[in-house]
Amino acid sequence: MKTKKSLFKAVEPYLYLLSAFALMFLFVYYPFGISIFKSFFLTNSMGTIREFIGFENYRYLFKNPTFIKAIGNTLKFTVFAVPLSVGVGFILAVAASKKRKLSPLYETLFSLPMAMSASVSAMIFELMFNPMLGIINRVMNLDINWLQDIRTAMWVLIIIRVWMNIGFNYLFLLSAIRGLPEDILESAEVEGANTVQKAARIVLPLVSPTVFFLICNSLAKAMTMSGLSLILTSNGGPSMSTETMISFMYKAAADSQNYNIAYPAAIVAFGITMVAVVLTFIYEKRGVFYN
Repeated sequence: MKTKKSLFKAVEPYLYLLSAFALMFLFVYYPFGISIFKSFFLTNSMGTIREFIGFENYRYLFKNPTFIKAIGNTLKFTVFAVPLSVGVGFILAVAASKKRKLSPLYETLFSLPMAMSASVSAMIFELMFNPMLGIINRVMNLDINWLQDIRTAMWVLIIIRVWMNIGFNYLFLLSAIRGLPEDILESAEVEGANTVQKAARIVLPLVSPTVFFLICNSLAKAMTMSGLSLILTSNGGPSMSTETMISFMYKAAADSQNYNIAYPAAIVAFGITMVAVVLTFIYEKRGVFYN
C-alpha cells in the first residue's frame, strides 16, 4: 500500500499537467509536425499528398520575390517595433515609479492599450490615418495616404504595434522598478545622479532580467505579426511593402489553397524566428544581470 501511495504521489503532479500537454500536442506539436512532413510533398488544394518531391517546395518558395520581400519586411518591422515598444514602456515605468495621488489614473491610461484587440486597434488607427478624415493629416496639415504610400505604410504598422505593446511592457517594468531596494536609489540621488543617469546606470541594469523577458516576448510577437497587415492592407500594401512571412503563409493557405507554398513558408518563418530568439539568448550572458 505504501509503495502504491508513494508511486501515486510521484506521478500525481504529471497527471495534473496531462490535459495541458494533450492540448499542446493536439493544437501545436501535431500540426507543426504535419506541416514539416507535408512540406516535402506535392499536395492538392485539399492538402492531400500526391508525391514526394524533397526540397523542391523550398526551392520554389525562395524563388518567389514576394516571400523574399516578406522576410525583409518582417525583419524591418521587428528591428524597429521591439526596441521602441520596450523602450517607451521603460520610460513610462520610470516616470510612474513613484506613487502619487494620481497614480491609479495614469497607470490605467498607460496600460489601456493592452486591453484592446488587434482588430480594434487597427480600426482606431485606420481612422486616425485616414487621408480624408483622419486627425493626423488635419493636425499636421498634410495630404498623405499613409496606408497606401510605400514610404509610410510599414511605419504605420510599426507605430500601431508599439502602441499595442506599451501597456504590457509598462506593467511588467513598473512592477520590477517598484520592487527595487529603496536604499540603492536613494544613495544614487545623494551622490548627485540625475533622473536620466539613475534610470540608465542603476535602474536599467537592475531590471535587465525583466527587460530581457519583454524583448523575447515582443520579438516572438513581431516575427509572427500578420493581423495588422491583413486587416489594414489585405493585399500586402503598396508594392507588397507590408507583406510579412505569416501573412504570406496565411494567404497562400486560406485564399489560394496553395499548400505547396504555405507549408514550407511556415517552416521557414519558424526557423528565422528561432534563429532570432537564439541570438537574443546569446546576448543574455553579456547584457542581463541576475544578481
